[in-house]
Amino acid sequence: MAGVVTDLAEVLRIGTAKAQENRDFRRYLSARHARETPFQILASGIEQQVDCTSCANCCRHSVVPVSAEEMDAIARYLETTPESVARLYTAPDPDTPSRRILRSSPEGCVFLDGNLCMIYDARPKACREFPHVAVGSHTLGGRPASLARWAALCPIVFNAIEEYKHLTGFHPHEKP
Repeated sequence: MAGVVTDLAEVLRIGTAKAQENRDFRRYLSARHARETPFQILASGIEQQVDCTSCANCCRHSVVPVSAEEMDAIARYLETTPESVARLYTAPDPDTPSRRILRSSPEGCVFLDGNLCMIYDARPKACREFPHVAVGSHTLGGRPASLARWAALCPIVFNAIEEYKHLTGFHPHEKP
């Protein structure tokens, strides 16, 4: 594996420049019914080389659904009530109004302080599992094709996708 790119400006620059290539790669993977496990193994290794607290882009750009159980856990952690958590820190999901999401601003999640999560020990499942590359997990969000949208934002995803292109024999200028 080549050196891991962790500079966020470089990840954004290269990831953005390769947006069409990554769309083609998604089609390539889909057409070949590529297995997730090799990608997960590769991405998990890269994850060990990246300090997420130097980035926190996932906390700045994600929409995080939060269940009643997760609001209860956050309330216990903050020593408040679930109703207060719902009122102060969540909002209705615009796509599914019956569901709640964590509030965010242009700076990111309501619980983001610099690059650190103020409720790390009680963070929702979506946050705990990001970037969804654990070996053996089979979620829609964890498929390499789904993760490609994070290539310009997440150094783990960016590097894993670039390496997976080589591993799968993808050539950017060929038809998928």
